[in-house]
Amino acid sequence: MEQKQTLAIEEITHFFLIQKTEQNLKESSISQYNFLCEKYIIPYFKNLVSDELNNHTIKNFIEHLKNEGLKGQPLAPKTINDIVSLAIQIIKSYCNFEINVRKPSYTQSEITVFTEEEFNRLKTFISIGTTNKKLGIMIAILTGIRIGELCALKWEDIDLENGIMYINKTIQRVRVKSADTKTKAKTKVIIDTPKSASSIRTIPLPIILINKLKEFKGKPDTYVLTNTKKYIEPRTYQRNFKAFLEVCGIKDNNFHTLRHTFATLAIALGMDIKTLSVLLGHSSVSFTMKIYVHPNLEHKRNQMEKVAVGF
Repeated sequence: MEQKQTLAIEEITHFFLIQKTEQNLKESSISQYNFLCEKYIIPYFKNLVSDELNNHTIKNFIEHLKNEGLKGQPLAPKTINDIVSLAIQIIKSYCNFEINVRKPSYTQSEITVFTEEEFNRLKTFISIGTTNKKLGIMIAILTGIRIGELCALKWEDIDLENGIMYINKTIQRVRVKSADTKTKAKTKVIIDTPKSASSIRTIPLPIILINKLKEFKGKPDTYVLTNTKKYIEPRTYQRNFKAFLEVCGIKDNNFHTLRHTFATLAIALGMDIKTLSVLLGHSSVSFTMKIYVHPNLEHKRNQMEKVAVGF
């Protein structure tokens, strides 16, 4: 096996990120990789070189993340998993030893949905004095699209004649790498394709939404949420949404709750999982099931009784 030159972790990380950039990885992914490297990976391994890396050092890194996190603050299990996964990718890209380390496991957080009363309050609110911003909530309620996808939605992406909406881009704010580590991290807004190939999708629209969209229809190159060529970025629209909830007397929730509520309601009304998975832009049916299909005891009891019919 070819003997590689001994390098500092920072150098290995640098080469890894260049390689990923050359592979045309999404800008948002590169931004996230840079952040995790600068915040967690490079500071921890800074006194080590490639020859000193082994399974023991990786296990110590995992324990460090679990016990100390960031400045003594605990990290979320998924964050730890993401950091460790990236660190292992970087080490594998240069080092020759067999990595035999179990990545930290984590369980999917329980999803939050609006109660029936909250959902009805929200529907009443957006139906009175409807604006483009309220229209956005209606779109999310009836299609389950993500906030970044909604903010990037233009009228040219909606075919009202055929009742179809095309999801092919998203808006997000990403970190910008700074050469000066003492300078506060900067960010910028980017418009890019959605998070995965499966997120590029076509959604048929219900008639009630088609009729409402016709009332607001703007020029093809304008954004649905503004009817102008200027977009609203997700964090601004998130603040608008939270203000709407306060007016409605609904407890604080983030915009993603609309997506969870749409999916949960769709399943309750009998939509098949495959169709729902495609509409949500998930990578697999199993991912959709993992998040949304959690039958309660009463439902399970009813299903068991069906099995027992005839005995």
